[in-house]
Amino acid sequence: MISKSFSTQMKISMGEALSELLLERIDDLIYSQLLIISFFFSMIMRQIRWGIVREICGGLIGVSLIYYFIGWKLLYSLIIVILNIIINSVMKNRYLPLASFIITFVYLGFLRIIHLIGFPALVSHSNAVQLIMTLRLVGLSFEIADSRRKDEMKFDLTKTRFIEEPSWWQTFLYSYNFPGLFTGPYYTYAMYRDVIDNDDIMEISVWEHIKWRLYNFAWSLPAFLLLLYAFPLEMMRKDEFFDETVYYRISVSFLVFLWMRCRVYSAWMVAESICVLNGIGIYPEESCPSAGKGPNRIDILKEQINRKGTKYNSEAIRNLDIWSIELNASFRGGMRAWNRTVQFWLANCVYKRVPRSMGVLLTMLVSAFWHGVHPGYFLSFLTVPLCTLAEDNILSLVPKDSNGKLPLSFTVFWYIIRQLGFTLMASGFLLLTWRDTIRYWNSVYFHVHWIMITIILLSWLYKSLMISAASENSFKTNIKMKSNSNEFKKEEAGDWIVKKMD
Repeated sequence: MISKSFSTQMKISMGEALSELLLERIDDLIYSQLLIISFFFSMIMRQIRWGIVREICGGLIGVSLIYYFIGWKLLYSLIIVILNIIINSVMKNRYLPLASFIITFVYLGFLRIIHLIGFPALVSHSNAVQLIMTLRLVGLSFEIADSRRKDEMKFDLTKTRFIEEPSWWQTFLYSYNFPGLFTGPYYTYAMYRDVIDNDDIMEISVWEHIKWRLYNFAWSLPAFLLLLYAFPLEMMRKDEFFDETVYYRISVSFLVFLWMRCRVYSAWMVAESICVLNGIGIYPEESCPSAGKGPNRIDILKEQINRKGTKYNSEAIRNLDIWSIELNASFRGGMRAWNRTVQFWLANCVYKRVPRSMGVLLTMLVSAFWHGVHPGYFLSFLTVPLCTLAEDNILSLVPKDSNGKLPLSFTVFWYIIRQLGFTLMASGFLLLTWRDTIRYWNSVYFHVHWIMITIILLSWLYKSLMISAASENSFKTNIKMKSNSNEFKKEEAGDWIVKKMD
């Protein structure tokens, strides 16, 4: 009886603690409500055959959800949508993307400080809407500019396609289309039109594409709640935390980063499912779709879409590759698997549009600014180039087998380093402020930074020694060859003199 009473009391206290913890994370509860409502609307949208009806309903539902959850902050997004509609109408092709990019990002920065002049702050859900709106509007300006210049460009019709320039109301409806509006994933206007212009898209079965996402949701949500209960973020701000050993501090930050990942996994599995239910990102498998972009083989898309027996996948809307995030041993591999549609946007709208020498740095700066103006974001993103530079240097020195695989011992070693690096960078995303982030990084002695700097310096030293040794060997070989050549010439000269004497 006593044990039963104790067990019941423990369950009640744990339940109360979880309830209090969730109430402290009220934003997550609102997001949950938002995702449930969006899922419900998506089930209704699957019953609508006509694309034009789905286009209008999708936009109006998006506007309604924004107003329901954030009220008159809807005007923040409406202003930039109207501005971009004007920009798309009046700007010349050459300057259109740049104008849209600068104006939209400057406006985003202004909204981040708008509370200083007495307006409601851009936080939480209103900030999320503005982030997605920024990607959609800037991305659309690039799509429009490319379509206007298609006659001047050389391209492969089987792999490249251009949009038909949208009217003002089509731009408006795309901007507010409710799937992914608060959470992502990002999808291009071309992907959006693939759904609107196809009245038979809802005939394609999507259960297989939703089922595995629900499986991931089923384990990631409980894992998030349990880890959050055991290791709340507030632990890393308390003075008692810094009295513990450095190993304890790193271990706790690793577990905090783990529940952060589980939180994202569970949310994005539902967000991706909402897109799939609306037909977004569903393409023939043989058309080689990629995240954020859609199909890479346009000829196969045209041949196989809506054809009986076609095998489809939802790779174009797959924002996370969980297995690669958790198990890939490289920094680049882990980063490519995370937030893949935003990475496509960054690659397409930033990295490929700037000088190669500045590509990584500018991309990381834009990504940090897009996420927010918190110092923790910039500290984390500016650590990325250091990690990738160290990785490139050490991988260039480690020998591979005949199949191009690295030694298992090195893979395990670098996987541990990668986990340490991602854990440290995640702490900047979570702690946000300069004081909290630097305080934690200092308490673990900036270990990741020192590891990366050491690897870079040792790699450069080793390469310098190898080049020096190779140059010395080459010099000695040349001297020897010249010496042999001189001796040979002397022998020839001697023979010629003897012949003359004869």
